[in-house]
Amino acid sequence: MIKKLTTYEFADALGVSRDTVERWVKLGKVKGQKKGPFPGKTSPIVIPVSELARVKKLMKTSGGIAKMVQDVRTAVEWND
Repeated sequence: MIKKLTTYEFADALGVSRDTVERWVKLGKVKGQKKGPFPGKTSPIVIPVSELARVKKLMKTSGGIAKMVQDVRTAVEWND
């Protein structure tokens, strides 16, 4: 079975907010899925542990958290 993290655990490990992690999932920057037999709007998001290592590596090689956050802000502005 693949170990999964909550958005809180993922955010804490990266030093970002839970809202940021949820945005990254929504925008496809982080692979996550709704948890539960009938995933809906209020279902929690879980993220595979393997994503944590991938995102940490990406953050080191592509300008850090600031770059990822800026990419998200740009995407959000585009979608508004």
